[in-house]
Amino acid sequence: MKYDILTVGFPMVEIMRKERNVPFDVPADFTGPYPSADTCIMLDVAARLGRSCCMLGVTGDDTFADVVTNRLSRDGVDISHMTRLAGKGTIIVFVRYEADGTREYLECQNNAAATEFCTENIDSAVVSQARWVHFSGEVLCICADPQRREAMLKVLRSVSPDAKVSLDPNFVESDIADLQALVQPFIDRADLILPSEGEARQMMGTQTDEQACEMLAAKGKIVALKRGSRGCDIYEGTKVHHADAFMIQEVDPTGCGDSFCAGFLTGLLEGLPMQKVGELANAAGALQATALGPMEGAKYRSEVQAFIETAARSAN
Repeated sequence: MKYDILTVGFPMVEIMRKERNVPFDVPADFTGPYPSADTCIMLDVAARLGRSCCMLGVTGDDTFADVVTNRLSRDGVDISHMTRLAGKGTIIVFVRYEADGTREYLECQNNAAATEFCTENIDSAVVSQARWVHFSGEVLCICADPQRREAMLKVLRSVSPDAKVSLDPNFVESDIADLQALVQPFIDRADLILPSEGEARQMMGTQTDEQACEMLAAKGKIVALKRGSRGCDIYEGTKVHHADAFMIQEVDPTGCGDSFCAGFLTGLLEGLPMQKVGELANAAGALQATALGPMEGAKYRSEVQAFIETAARSAN
């Protein structure tokens, strides 16, 4: 197949406060724009890790769109099948941090290209050329309206029978009333699910994440539960593998979960043992947090390997 990983997304940029503890209503410095959006981050990290990647979706025709697409293209992601929409803009997210790491967002998406996404933007033949097709819960929630929903379902229907599907729930405080129904077709087809703590039980309607992960694993799915500073637990059949987190000086945690997904998919594509897959995913996620900006901690495969071999780890 032509691509290792294919996904759908809508580029956005982040403009960030330089200092912590500075409210948005106070005049002070910002830095950016930084390329962002969850599936864009995931695919860029995967490309730097050496995978062949393709991005589908729509983008505006402004300079901020160029910030994201130029970064993806420079790192080797095939963006030739994205649709650039004349007269449409790029989502802009202003971000600030408190001293304790709490984040506040202000999102500006007037006239954003993402609102025009439809089935015409999806080439089924391109989707069928991917070994893995990755879906994000955030994108699924953005596409909850009938027009965009049908476009996402078209992607799902276009996946080759020989290909695999991954799902990162990444609901991002979704207020969708029937979230489980929204994601159910993607859960059913998924071979790999990568929830953060709290998302697994939210997605499956269970009391605990562990119950949800065990239910999914019993159906033959691999489930990687992201636990942040406690590493990750990987459910594979009746087995549970644990990989410790790496100790770092955190600068910006945005994009860590997306980078974890990229590392996990890379490990599976490399045929690594499951414990090593989790190790690579944890490393990719940890490194993303060491720089300001959602993609600025992305490293190449050799750099990630050097980090794995030298960095200290935290006990579970």
